[in-house]
Formats: sequence, C-alpha cells, structure tokens
Amino acid sequence: MQLNHKEGKQTIVAIAGVPGSGKTYFCKNIILQQYPNAKIIPMDGYHIYRKDLNEEGLKRRGAAFTFDHKRFKTDLTNLRETGSGSFPDFEHSIKDPVENAIQITKEDSIVVVEGLYLFLKQWDLKHLFDQKFFIDREFNAQLIGQRHFLCGIEDTLEKGIKRAIENDQVNAEFILQNSDFCDVKFIK
Repeated sequence: MQLNHKEGKQTIVAIAGVPGSGKTYFCKNIILQQYPNAKIIPMDGYHIYRKDLNEEGLKRRGAAFTFDHKRFKTDLTNLRETGSGSFPDFEHSIKDPVENAIQITKEDSIVVVEGLYLFLKQWDLKHLFDQKFFIDREFNAQLIGQRHFLCGIEDTLEKGIKRAIENDQVNAEFILQNSDFCDVKFIK
C-alpha cells in the first residue's frame, strides 16, 4: 500500500472495515512495516466505559452507539487543526480504554486512524482524513467468534460465534448500509 505523503506535512489516514476484516492487523503489520514512524490511533479507545453502559450497551458493545463519537470527532478535529493531541487506546485485558496512552505531535508525519465507523454518514468524520481506505473482506462469524473466545469475551467458542452473529454481523450490515464510500479506496 502506498500512501500519498508529502515531506514536512502531516498526513492523516483512515483505515476502516467491518468487524474482523483485519484493520488492526493491517495497521500493525503492513503499514508499520512500510512506515515505521507512523502513529496509530484506534477508534476502540473511544469505547464507552463498561461501567457507563446499560445492559443493552454491554450486550451490544461494539455497536456505533457504544462509542463516544462526539469526543472522537472533537479529538480528531483538534488533531487536524493543531497537528497534535492525546488519545486513548484500548486495553483488551481490562476491556476498557486507557486514557492518554497515545501522544501525537506535529513531528508525527503519518497518523493512521483505524476503526469500524470512520465513514458513517451521521458521524461526519471523512473530511478529517487525507486518505481513506476500507478493507473489503467478507464477514466471518467463525473467525470473530474464535476471537471472542480467545480474548475472554465469551467463555465458549459457541457463545463467541453466537455473539459474532447477533452483534458483529449486525454491526457489519449497519456499516455497509450507513457509510459514505465516495472517495474511499478499497483494499481487497
């Protein structure tokens, strides 16, 4: 993958995709190999804390309404305007965000934002990115269910697959139906 990057200018890149499409893997293993000084901001850092979610929010965690999209937009707008900022990361072992885990400065020339909902029409984030990519992979309930089991989100593989079908597949369909893909490049 080739990024259009001009020396001396910060480039903000969006990498989106449905659940299980490989966004995090792609950023950590493809982009960082080609651009080792790139900084990555995961949208997962904007999960609403579990303690602040109701029962439905906990059951549907990962759905668009379980993210603090207003804060996400504010932080990205500040990054676009100032070239710097402090961003949360997500810690899978505690299943919640970690505040101020990622620091971006004006010297960081490539900043990659990765997440599910970067191109949602209602979130209106697209104008904040210089380049926009969507990983075009088919939804795979088995793979996501296995991840839910291995990460401890569910205590059996069967429950993991059930969660993938009842939650992640619904989220994937929502993304595909409610995103603006105009001027987005697709990665196969």
